[in-house]
Amino acid sequence: MLKVLLIDDEERATDALRLMIEKMVPEIKQVFVCNDSRRAAEMIHACQPGLIFLDIQMPHLDGFQLLEKLPNKNFKIIFTTAYNEYAIQAIRFSAFDYLLKPIDSEELQSSVHRFLETQEDYRQQFDLLKNIMHNIQAPSPEEFRLALPTKEGVHFLMPHEIIRCEAVGNYTKFFMEKGRTYLISKTLGEYDTLLSPHNFIRTHKSHLVNKKFISFIDHDGFAVLKDNSRVEVSRRRKDEVMTALK
Repeated sequence: MLKVLLIDDEERATDALRLMIEKMVPEIKQVFVCNDSRRAAEMIHACQPGLIFLDIQMPHLDGFQLLEKLPNKNFKIIFTTAYNEYAIQAIRFSAFDYLLKPIDSEELQSSVHRFLETQEDYRQQFDLLKNIMHNIQAPSPEEFRLALPTKEGVHFLMPHEIIRCEAVGNYTKFFMEKGRTYLISKTLGEYDTLLSPHNFIRTHKSHLVNKKFISFIDHDGFAVLKDNSRVEVSRRRKDEVMTALK
């Protein structure tokens, strides 16, 4: 039986989300609400939720400060926030889910389904939360670390260390220097939106490349990289790639 706790200082926001859950997410059987972040730890202990919808911007303790104060985090988190690009990027770089306010019912259902499909590995979540705090405190997005959760554990990469990413079905393969690779269960499109602001360019529907590793475009229309690998450049993207490399 899935129990959830909604933590948000705005009662209208929690009322709306609770009604949406009750109408559209039958997998959730019990919904608890906390409108004061100072009482959140007490309510978490009392309710023992499996999932928490946590607002980021709250008085007294914001969402991140609250998490820092909790000794045990045996629950999964979906962040809720009004538009705040910096915080959203920090969250996405740390492999967490989030919902933008006002919350859309279909996005809510998708987030809960993603939660239900993931394995309950709270040890990984602890590392991911530390990464969020690192990213939030970073002086600029260029210092964000990208978290890649795998079965072996979580790998943390700086974007400038990544040579390229390649689509492998619904997975993405990361290619690093010294021949290291990581296979991650997310689509290339998700990493395209994350890494494009960090000097990456989509050369092909299956390839996302760090521009600093591209040496030249050869006569066959392939990007030749500094590690001597070749990556296809699609015809429709060729002009965009050439412009980006000037």
